[in-house]
Amino acid sequence: MPTFDKNRRRLLALTAFTLVSPYVKAQELGPYQNAKINWRQAEGETITVGVIPASYFDTLIALQPQFEALTGVKVRFEKIPPGQIRQKAILDFSSKTGTYATTATDPMYYPLYAANKWVEPLDRYLGDAKLTDRAWFNYDDILKAWRDAASIDGKPYAIPYDGEVTVQVYRKDLYDAKGLKPATTLEELLRNSAAVHDPNNRVWGLALRGFAGAGQNMYIYPSIFRSFGGDWFSSGRIKVNSPEALAALEWYVNAL
Repeated sequence: MPTFDKNRRRLLALTAFTLVSPYVKAQELGPYQNAKINWRQAEGETITVGVIPASYFDTLIALQPQFEALTGVKVRFEKIPPGQIRQKAILDFSSKTGTYATTATDPMYYPLYAANKWVEPLDRYLGDAKLTDRAWFNYDDILKAWRDAASIDGKPYAIPYDGEVTVQVYRKDLYDAKGLKPATTLEELLRNSAAVHDPNNRVWGLALRGFAGAGQNMYIYPSIFRSFGGDWFSSGRIKVNSPEALAALEWYVNAL
């Protein structure tokens, strides 16, 4: 989740590392108070955080009271569907309104945000002893792949909140009844899907995101594109009509 408004970046650097719980008791704040920083440096401030309507962010929202008790900062959460959150973030960036202190943002957008100087790297905040107790919060404890995904030219532009992968989920009972094994290739996935497909009994063999837009079909297509051996660049230029890209798109459309 990257920082947005420049005036709030110091605040985010202070607050981004807090996990909180819905029932605030003194002993619950203890682990955080072990950090050798003043959590209440921004006391009295109010921030707005944009998140998508996903269960893992519902967990974060439920943790709001402990965060506010620890920092003295009031937090307002705004739930925005994946298809609109990027649009609202870019509008906030380009107009410099600073509505959001931070939002849920896919790492694929960080280069655009950084190139426009809408966000700044967090390394100097992580390195500021007044904001980050490195003995208490070990940034390197985060998986390197996640840290790299949130970095540009070796500088962190966000603190990973969670990590996601595309996985195959299937009904074991239906597969067992047909003598099927989990697919190891995309073509096997289609064959398995066709074998169990039975709409008359409300069983559909395959479900993928198909709605157009960022965070929708473009959350799924890149994985298929890479599986077909696709590369976004050719001789330093973007290329989306390579044979691999077209084959991936044909597979995706036919599957749906």
